[in-house]
Amino acid sequence: PASAAPAPAAGPRRTKNVILITLDGLRIQELFGGMDPLLAGKRVQKKSGIYDLDRARQRFWRDTPGERRAALLPYFWGTLAPQGIVLGDKDRGCSVQPRNPLLFSAPGYAEILTGEPQPDVITNDAKRYPHRTVLEFVRSELRLGKRQVATIGSWDGFGTLSSSQADAFFTNTGYERVPAGIATPRMEFLGDLQFQIMALWEEGRSDAVTFNIALEYLRAERPRLLYIALGESDDWAHARRYDRLLDYINVADGYLGRLWQTLQSIDQYHGSTTLILTTDHGRGVTPSDWVEHDEGIEGSEDIWIAVIGPDTPRRGEVAPCDTVHQSDVAATLLRFFGLDGHVFNPQAGPPIAAAFEEREQPPGRRR
Repeated sequence: PASAAPAPAAGPRRTKNVILITLDGLRIQELFGGMDPLLAGKRVQKKSGIYDLDRARQRFWRDTPGERRAALLPYFWGTLAPQGIVLGDKDRGCSVQPRNPLLFSAPGYAEILTGEPQPDVITNDAKRYPHRTVLEFVRSELRLGKRQVATIGSWDGFGTLSSSQADAFFTNTGYERVPAGIATPRMEFLGDLQFQIMALWEEGRSDAVTFNIALEYLRAERPRLLYIALGESDDWAHARRYDRLLDYINVADGYLGRLWQTLQSIDQYHGSTTLILTTDHGRGVTPSDWVEHDEGIEGSEDIWIAVIGPDTPRRGEVAPCDTVHQSDVAATLLRFFGLDGHVFNPQAGPPIAAAFEEREQPPGRRR
């Protein structure tokens, strides 16, 4: 399909700040359709892991997919989506897919952050790779201070995948405290609290801690580029607890609401901040395999991207659309800063054309 060629920005742009948010393994089924009918009935209750079906259905079941997604993600669909675009509803002819074939976390995040699949990223080990990331490139090109670019995430792998060099910019990931000299009293409290909350798996801390550290960092340090990496949408799915997954998605929707309201209350961010939201991989689509994801499980290749902000057409859900790829996120993010994704990485995917006003879209080309 035709897609936008990498090109420098044209014309003045209102975006001065970008916040990238990833929700690990959040399926298109829940984002676009809310509570999944295939997982919501009595016959599949055990395979879904719904302990109290009546409660879950009372909270999240409605007659239509549009009503169900509004019940599950009221702030996202009611406030954020109308201020930008949402891509990935495969049933309506809009597909977003990774280019990496592995379809699990580290390869997905590497593709998001570098603009292309990285053949050496083949495990979820928390290790650093030599590939320059979009976060490092923005800091270098805009000559920003170390605290003006930041990654705050629940799993320590988010820190190592975010940069090719240690200490390239501020990171706080996994069970890590914010260091003295940067930490506010609230950050210090959250640093203590993370060890008092037993997260579902030992690999990562509670997203509540991560999100609140990120929100406090935003207020205190005013970064130009912030990456918030959340993990519990994957955790509850792997635990085969569909009821708790739905509860978590609803909580995460509240995070997005608090974040957006905070941005509107700060002069630096009000009217000049773009949010880019996406996920690293999809997951299975049947009552048996919805908990898992890899190259052999159908549905793992189905992901989504949302772009919300002052330079993006207010279209809400876009469908149908030309196929968009995970590797297109990096150049899209760079374009909001007036930077060229092709200069960052000649192999990077193009900016997502639908994320920009039509007057700014460069000519299409085939890839």
